[in-house]
Amino acid sequence: MSFKILLRAFLIVVLSSHCFVSFAHSGDHSHNAKKWYFQDSDAFVEADFVSSVNGIVTLRLADQYAIVKYPLESFSMEDQLIIMERLALIEKFNQPSKVNIKSGINRTTQLSKSKVWNSLLSLIILIISIFNFYQFTYYRKTSFISAMVSLAFLLIIACSKDEATATPPVSSSDTSTSTTNEDTTSDNSTTENNNSESTSESTNDVSDSTADTDTSSGGTLIDTIISHFNDFSGVTITSDSEYFYINSYSWPEHGMGKGITSWQEQVPIPQNYTGDNSWTIPLNPEMSTTPLNTSEHLLKGALAVAVNGVPIFNVYNNRGANAYLIGELDDWGGHFGRGDDYHYHLVPTHLESIVGTDNPLAYALDGYPVYGYTEETLDEAFGRYDSDGNYRYHAVNEAPYYIPVMKGVVTLDPATTAPEDQIFPQPVQNPVRSSSDFKGVNGAVVNGMSQTGTNAFSFEYTVSNVKYYVNYSWDENCNFTYTYVDENGNSSNLPTNGALAADSTENVETYNNVNFCTDVTLAGYTSLYDDSAANEDSNSDTAYSATSTNSTFTLSSIAIDSNGALLEAYKCEEKVNGIEKSIPIHWSNVPEGTITLAISIHGFPNATETNSYLSLWNIDPSVSEIPYGAANDGAWYIGPNKDGTKLSYSSPCSPSGATSTYYMTIYALSSLPSSLPTSDSLTVDYSTLIQSFSEVTIIDQVVLEYTAD
Repeated sequence: MSFKILLRAFLIVVLSSHCFVSFAHSGDHSHNAKKWYFQDSDAFVEADFVSSVNGIVTLRLADQYAIVKYPLESFSMEDQLIIMERLALIEKFNQPSKVNIKSGINRTTQLSKSKVWNSLLSLIILIISIFNFYQFTYYRKTSFISAMVSLAFLLIIACSKDEATATPPVSSSDTSTSTTNEDTTSDNSTTENNNSESTSESTNDVSDSTADTDTSSGGTLIDTIISHFNDFSGVTITSDSEYFYINSYSWPEHGMGKGITSWQEQVPIPQNYTGDNSWTIPLNPEMSTTPLNTSEHLLKGALAVAVNGVPIFNVYNNRGANAYLIGELDDWGGHFGRGDDYHYHLVPTHLESIVGTDNPLAYALDGYPVYGYTEETLDEAFGRYDSDGNYRYHAVNEAPYYIPVMKGVVTLDPATTAPEDQIFPQPVQNPVRSSSDFKGVNGAVVNGMSQTGTNAFSFEYTVSNVKYYVNYSWDENCNFTYTYVDENGNSSNLPTNGALAADSTENVETYNNVNFCTDVTLAGYTSLYDDSAANEDSNSDTAYSATSTNSTFTLSSIAIDSNGALLEAYKCEEKVNGIEKSIPIHWSNVPEGTITLAISIHGFPNATETNSYLSLWNIDPSVSEIPYGAANDGAWYIGPNKDGTKLSYSSPCSPSGATSTYYMTIYALSSLPSSLPTSDSLTVDYSTLIQSFSEVTIIDQVVLEYTAD
């Protein structure tokens, strides 16, 4: 009997004995599909590995995102070995238990149950081997060896002892996170990077007394780690004795998209990076004897996860190009992947305004924390040891900007190869649309996105000075709708490049994502679509006002708070066919002799430029207010928005958080200037309006100054 026959029999038994293992913490991303080949055939299927249960392998097709299942033995021997390696890795990362810090639920694996399954499967293989021995002469040698190995497995299992189950978890305090979008500085320099201890004394199992080991901050290691994520909503931490798990929806508390100049039509949806699909980080990282050069490895998948739950990928994309230098990244260092996910490619140093400069901005998947810029001397991995002897990475201003070398021990996904290999395990993404045909839109510049309703968003980009929109939303049943229009509401001749089929006669596409959807809010736009504030009585005492120095002529707006700042509900207004809802305006005590009124809103982005946000003229003196969104509907005339392309108001919108000053002015005029048109006109902006007043007398005027960020 040959060694080849012996090896074949042994593999049959080993593969079968592992097929009961369930899949958790999957390592593939939706855009990392592999070609899986079948036995004795050139046929293959391009898909992501999902799970292997009871001998049935589940895959998700790369293009359709449909689920398919095949028997394990139908795959080529090489791919069967890859599946076996994955299952072994899954067992490694799922042992011994996972404890939910918030609920105290201990997810203990019952090893005695696995023994039962192994015994049963080995017995089945033994019976099949005996049957084949007597029925098929050609396979007698293989069947005999399989029977012997199966019998040996049964004897080993029968003689082995059951593993003890984990002890119940120690109760822990509530670790619910808090939400903040304000600038805060937290000085926790004495607690930084305690998770980088790699000695056996610091296992920090939350279900064991070692979890009570004090760090320099006076708390446990896991408490310190949790505190680094507490400034962000939607992020929670679970842990066991070896790892902590980051649960999030990868939906940042800042804007997205603005500033991208190389865009491939993706727009973001929340991701289900929770539970068994969360991020796995070692509690006690170890230095590797063979660190990975990240310009030659790990071009797919994440290298780290930011403290707001957003993953950070290699700055070199899967083509080896610097994503930052080629314009793929927005003002926050992120963009949207083929998994419809938002992720960074740079360390989000802008988060220091929230967490402070002495706290980590992210954790690398090898377990070491990632900090912002420093003047300290760094090693070849852009890292250093702090005063407590703990290792940390830092951001720098030169490519590749962070982690050029992955110093810690990591496991590589066996289904990937360099340079497009990735760290295992990683969560599976949740794409809605197949984007394999999406291509870059030539000349597109992304202006950003705004929230237009509950789980409804408008994504805006410009091509050749024309604005275009991807308006998309989803309902409670995970039905997604995508609508494509230009700034004039037109749905034809759109500069799409794969998102709509070339022969499509419709500008609306619908999808159902059976896997996941959840409620999310775009930061800074929580109340954008809530008209309740705007429906209040315009004479409310909460209105911010200004009064003329010459009379009691008064101008006010309920959209401005008592400090002179525009309320969030009136920023970044939803565009409907390119038109925005105008700010609510009220005035009183119009001077005697006034024949007509005019209103302007303008600002100065720099010393040599004036922006016109609203121009109205020919307003009857009997009128005392313009309700919210009514600037386009009255018996007066309106000029262009800030861009000069639509007869509309332009609302303040500054995703970067910069504060600007605006001037709302009402003019009481002796007559209507003859140079002004007697109809709506794109030619009458702020400058034109002011110049026309030289033809008449300004009886009085009121300037209301306010700010918005």
